[in-house]
Amino acid sequence: MLRNWYFRLLFSYFPILVLTFFIIISLSFIAVSEISRTETKKADGISTGYTVDSIERAAHEIEMTVSGEAVKNANYAAYMNHSANQEIKFGVVHSLAAIVENNELIESVYMYRESDGAVLTKNGQTDLSSFGDRAFVEQAWNHRDYRGWSPIRAYREYDGAEPVRVVSMYKSAPLPFGNEGLLVINIRLYGLEQMISGMTNHNVSFLQITDATGQTVYPSDNGVDRVRAGKVLTASRSDALNWTFESGLQSGQLFAWVSVISYAWVAVALLTFAAALFYIIWITRRNYKPIQLMISRIQTLQVRSDGAPVKLDDLSRIDRALENLIHQTIDYEKEQQESVLIQRRQLFIDLIVGGWSQETHLRLRKLNLLRESGQYAVISIKLNQDEEFQNAYSSSEQNMMKYALGNVMQELVRNEGLEGWGEWTGPDRIAFILAAPAECAEMKERLRGASSAARSWMAEHLRLSLSFGIGIVVTEWSQLTRSYKASLSALDRQLSIGQAFVTDIEDVPSGRQVEMFKYMQLCADCVQDFRLTNERWRERLDGIFERLGADAPRDEDVHALLRLLLQMLGRELKELSASLHDCFEGENADDWLRRLLAAPSLSEMRIRLLEYLNEIYRTYVAVSETKNYKAMITEMRGYIQENFADPDLSLKHLSDRFQITGKYASYLFKQEYDMKFVDFLVQLRMQHAEQLLADSADTIQNIALQVGYANAITFGRVFKRTIGVTPGDFRKLKIRPSAPL
Repeated sequence: MLRNWYFRLLFSYFPILVLTFFIIISLSFIAVSEISRTETKKADGISTGYTVDSIERAAHEIEMTVSGEAVKNANYAAYMNHSANQEIKFGVVHSLAAIVENNELIESVYMYRESDGAVLTKNGQTDLSSFGDRAFVEQAWNHRDYRGWSPIRAYREYDGAEPVRVVSMYKSAPLPFGNEGLLVINIRLYGLEQMISGMTNHNVSFLQITDATGQTVYPSDNGVDRVRAGKVLTASRSDALNWTFESGLQSGQLFAWVSVISYAWVAVALLTFAAALFYIIWITRRNYKPIQLMISRIQTLQVRSDGAPVKLDDLSRIDRALENLIHQTIDYEKEQQESVLIQRRQLFIDLIVGGWSQETHLRLRKLNLLRESGQYAVISIKLNQDEEFQNAYSSSEQNMMKYALGNVMQELVRNEGLEGWGEWTGPDRIAFILAAPAECAEMKERLRGASSAARSWMAEHLRLSLSFGIGIVVTEWSQLTRSYKASLSALDRQLSIGQAFVTDIEDVPSGRQVEMFKYMQLCADCVQDFRLTNERWRERLDGIFERLGADAPRDEDVHALLRLLLQMLGRELKELSASLHDCFEGENADDWLRRLLAAPSLSEMRIRLLEYLNEIYRTYVAVSETKNYKAMITEMRGYIQENFADPDLSLKHLSDRFQITGKYASYLFKQEYDMKFVDFLVQLRMQHAEQLLADSADTIQNIALQVGYANAITFGRVFKRTIGVTPGDFRKLKIRPSAPL
């Protein structure tokens, strides 16, 4: 009997079912009630604690944001000190408006100046007597030492306005230790209610919040939902807000369910056990029927083949039959290893990559995929922003869109009177071999038309951004490799040549080698002017892009040059201040770099780069203006140019003259002119010496005295080391003086 798989299944399942069922029932009776109550209370406590933490965190963040802005922004203190500058007042108003707009929980922030009773809000300045919140201001001024949030109150900015429920905090201003007025922060209670509602499921639990005076904070309907509120499970207090939080389950929820289920447990358990026994017997018999039918057929087959059945159990018979089937399948797969699709793709790769041979010719004729004579060209297509495409769509959606792209391209080339054959050559690239009769005129125009139409259709219907590279037109199959390489070369120059993401190899300048090292010097000159706050840096940047447009380098070279320019600028500026460092490091810099690299053309890249550099330039100029060394270094340079002939001119002389240390004077020169003071002085003296040697007949001794050297020998040695020739040879060879510093 045990040879029959049906009975073996039944005898295997029954003991496990019975034992497991009764163990589970026993444990459930003991644990379910207590666990339900304990876990419910724990979950309610965690949920309430999270709500308290979220509200406190939101209030604290608002306090820190406003306080931080009031401390960092000098306009706040200037306003409290009765500055007459209107720009300071406008700066404070703009800052208050920005704070309110950037945080939806903030109802308003305003400043009160006690000396003249002025109140400044985001809407402007008014007198305390006409201010709608004057009662609170007067109360706050009388209790300036209070620290914390107020109870719930009604706030209106002007008389007659609709009151808004808020909680408020005030601080003595200017921060941190001023006593000239108040800075008042009002948090909209409605925003906190919405925040709490988003964290509370009213169908299951309830939450009641009251402030220190007993006013109901939440729910705002003053207890309408308390009719359904059950027992309070968790009570928590927020010291920061002086609020009390009480929460629990709504009446008729989990505890009622547990009570009901405890009475019906036995009946349900018995019914479940009986149903499980019946189901196992029924489903085992039903599932065994296909196996029984299969075994009957296997036995019939064995009788026909062997003549006598072998006595085996059911599983052994199935195993033997499957083993025979596997061997037959392996043999069949070996015979069918080469499929038509694999042959097509391999043939396509051989044609465009360069594996041309007589065998390739025969395979192509056999499959009849291209006409044997005529004109041929290869178009390479690339998915722009492939990483976003991979993240936005599932694998099946990607395959569907790629399939659609191939079909659309096939249909459009047919409309242009061309024949097309395309295969994917990479995850984000597909190539098409297009053919036309030899007498077909204007094939390039047809290729451009098909490419533009395909790009527009995919962008409109599937929101896919594509780039097209059109190769050269050839007349033989064996020349398709040249056309494919030309299409890739065109595809790599989308930025400089591409017109609406379609680039023809004929538009690429031929025979010109792009010398990228020359661009490095152009970038260095642009960075130098930028660092010296010379407005010519924009002209230099325009010159770089004009030259890129003329040279038509590859896109990857343009991107590398862009990164080089930003790196050179970052090395010069980012260590000057924290704000400049943030311009080159962090999420903002990464976002800008992504925008620049995603630019579809050089003109768009130039616009985005100029916008980015203008932002950095404004920050740099602001930082430079806060450091008043610019005026000092300019005055110092003028003094040196007027007194360079003084033999006693030195760092000590400058430090005494300008009341700074010699080390700081040297640092200013290094920072501003990228050279030491001594080198600057020597170059200045040598340039004047060159001019005197070229324009006058004075002796070398007199010239040495005129440029600050008491000894002609010392002068001659320094001159030769700097210029490369002696003063006498310089005059004899009539060398032209160098440009002045």
